[in-house]
Amino acid sequence: MAAALQERTEQIMIHLACRARELTRSRRLCVGGGVATNCVSTGRIIEANLFDEVFVPPAPGDAGTAIGAAVAVHTDSGNRRPLTGIARTCYLGPSFPQPVLDLSAWPGLRQKPLGAEAVELLAEQLAHGMIVGLFQGRVEAGPRALGNRSILASPLEAGVVERLNATVKFRESFRPFAPTVTAARAREFFTLDQDAPYMSMASQVTDAARERIPAIVHANGTARLQTVTPAQNPFIHQVLEAFARRTGVPVLINTSLNVKGNPICGTPEMALDCLANSGLDALLLEGWWITK
Repeated sequence: MAAALQERTEQIMIHLACRARELTRSRRLCVGGGVATNCVSTGRIIEANLFDEVFVPPAPGDAGTAIGAAVAVHTDSGNRRPLTGIARTCYLGPSFPQPVLDLSAWPGLRQKPLGAEAVELLAEQLAHGMIVGLFQGRVEAGPRALGNRSILASPLEAGVVERLNATVKFRESFRPFAPTVTAARAREFFTLDQDAPYMSMASQVTDAARERIPAIVHANGTARLQTVTPAQNPFIHQVLEAFARRTGVPVLINTSLNVKGNPICGTPEMALDCLANSGLDALLLEGWWITK
């Protein structure tokens, strides 16, 4: 039943995309509303080659309504360039750049400050099989963790999906995880012919992905990928490149920094709770390396 419903949804969305192309003659499509979170359908629209680019904003559903309302008021007031400076930006929430960490509530945790070595240390530990929480910068807008409130793991590690589901996320064993990849090398592993910065599009995978990183391939042969450029998230891009130098693969598993039933970790205290009460091995929190 679920498969049939998904197939029907894909057919309807492709039909609507075709109609939009006929009416507007536009070579670019923006998909919004709650249905835009159906990443498989969006991927099918891209595969149909109807448009040069398909864009899904980072918060396409109800969560983006406030932004849309602000834009409407701005433009209705006679302004011509709404919200200058946030185009192509998803990191719009609060940040904690210099947190004062008091670990007395978590006596089992240990901390040490990191500097420029943070990228290489994180990549090294991920390559050795650690599952690490990452808390940096401003919280992502929208439903996806995109490198600022993420859990990272190596897709090369045997049993990593089972371990993530059972001991970190505490959810059903069949649930898949999304990959994050450098935009420059994405096409080695994914067939999607455009960038996917907000993890909102499903792509077919290449033979190289099936052979080397099967942990990120869904049962239907797709992956909901995030592509990363140096401008988009410099730190994550550096970590991916450092991981690739060690493994040959510029791909990491990226899931949200939370456990089942809890919201994404918006504060340092929430992130420390997540580390202390889950199977996370470590947490990189604004330059502090925290372990159990």
